[in-house]
Amino acid sequence: MLELLFLLLPIAAAYGWYMGHRSAKKDQDDISNKLSRDYVAGVNFLLSNQTDKAVDLFLDMLQKQEVENEIESNSQFEAELTLGNLFRSRGEVDRALRIHQALDRSPHYSFEQKLLAKQQLAKDFMTIGFYDRAENLYIMLVDEPDFAENALQQLLVIYQKTKEWKNAVNIAEKLNRLSPKENNIELAQCYCEYAISSEVESLSEKRTILLKALNVSPTCVRASVLLADLNIETEQYIDAIKTLENVLCQNPVYIGEVLKKLKYCYEKINELDSFELFLIRAGQQTQDNNVNLMLAKLVKDKDGLNAAQTVLYQQLAKNPTTPVFHQFIQYQIDDAEDGRGKESLILLHKMVGERIKQGFTYRCTNCGYQTHKLVWNCPSCKQWETIRPENN
Repeated sequence: MLELLFLLLPIAAAYGWYMGHRSAKKDQDDISNKLSRDYVAGVNFLLSNQTDKAVDLFLDMLQKQEVENEIESNSQFEAELTLGNLFRSRGEVDRALRIHQALDRSPHYSFEQKLLAKQQLAKDFMTIGFYDRAENLYIMLVDEPDFAENALQQLLVIYQKTKEWKNAVNIAEKLNRLSPKENNIELAQCYCEYAISSEVESLSEKRTILLKALNVSPTCVRASVLLADLNIETEQYIDAIKTLENVLCQNPVYIGEVLKKLKYCYEKINELDSFELFLIRAGQQTQDNNVNLMLAKLVKDKDGLNAAQTVLYQQLAKNPTTPVFHQFIQYQIDDAEDGRGKESLILLHKMVGERIKQGFTYRCTNCGYQTHKLVWNCPSCKQWETIRPENN
């Protein structure tokens, strides 16, 4: 709402000039009052969330100005630029394009005004998915200091949408030089995408790119997992274990995502006891269902069913969650004798399992988007690293 109000400020300025210019003409009071009433009515429509009515009214006001040709050059440019933006906000991008293209081609406006027109024209093309045309305009604007940062940001959006990850990395690096960040999540994720793309073939190059990702974002779990995958591929299991265990320090909410890989590596070096110790330590630092379930499975394989039940019972007493309860019931079924008691446990186990299936495994902390699969870029709000595992 506030953004739209600010967008309409040029209209207010243009009409202020219009009313002043007409003050020497006849019917001055009637005209001024009419324009004032129209503008106030438009603002009231905005404040009462009647956006369509407000936009219709302001468009009508601007079009009347154009017909009467009563606006000086600067005010006319601002009014027409705003008119194009209003058309775009209504979804009438074809009309917005015509207005902004006319401004860009007009010989009557300054170089700086034409840059503004190019910027809005690029937004028009972005709105309808003409990314190649928007890209060309933003590349031109990158060389203009007042437009450079915004142009780079939009180019990064384009290259992420079109999955041109080498270009995305180059743009994200330029943005990082303009506005350095201690933990540049977006740049790190661009490195990760580039590393797994078909553009990069050698393992050594992939490793170099992933190390860059960790350098700009030490908390980037995805880079650690991809590095561990490279180590596993080259049978460097101890290095893979160190990298995966470091996830507990980087961002413990993702520790459950690496446990299967960790177990595989520990099995390869015949050190499952060390894996058990790690799980105990991880369980002390985080309440992750996957940690508790994995620990129970290890204990069951090593010490038997009763010991595994004890592990889950202790966990349920401290922090009861549905997945742990579901597994605990399964252990109870495995330990129960045939009869009504076991049948009741089987029915309860099925009911709890159905309840788990109805829920989602991951949720975006920014917009609430839910999914059954971990993705690093939210499909809804397009933010990086906001989708987290649900533990309930």
